[in-house]
Amino acid sequence: MIHNPSVKAYQYDPYSRKFTREHYDFNVLMRNRKGAVDIARKCTTFGIIQGTLGRQGNIKIVEELERRLEAKNKKFFRVLLSEIFPDKLAKFEEVDCWVQVACPRLSIDWGVEFPKPLLSPFELAVALDEISFPSSHYPMDYYSNESLGPWTNNHESYRPVRTRRRQKVVVTAEGV
Repeated sequence: MIHNPSVKAYQYDPYSRKFTREHYDFNVLMRNRKGAVDIARKCTTFGIIQGTLGRQGNIKIVEELERRLEAKNKKFFRVLLSEIFPDKLAKFEEVDCWVQVACPRLSIDWGVEFPKPLLSPFELAVALDEISFPSSHYPMDYYSNESLGPWTNNHESYRPVRTRRRQKVVVTAEGV
């Protein structure tokens, strides 16, 4: 519903035996996320949150974000957190904007609850003018093998380089 807002979605509840059409206000989502990105464009000090709960905080994405912020002469701090709450982030008064590498839905679902912008890695790329916000959908490619950029876990630049094996050569002796 977020990545494909024009596709109708339905839910079936086997207990109540009800089949219902689901709705999501895509326009509100885009307005909120674009608003956070617009604020972030003017920020000078960023906090990069590396999630420590499970396997959420990909170090390669964090390092890539740091390189990009450095290239734009932005100050940043790396913070490791298992859970991300507005009160916890408010203690870092010097941070203008947060970028979280933890739960891909956190910024979308709860970003408006934070006093300072809480961006996803994709949204930081938009704020740094490296990519534009698509108007027809919100990219949900965080775990996709065909990701659009280095803000996702499975981007091709993070995959291990596989060396080709030499073909096995079998030598046999005739007449033995």
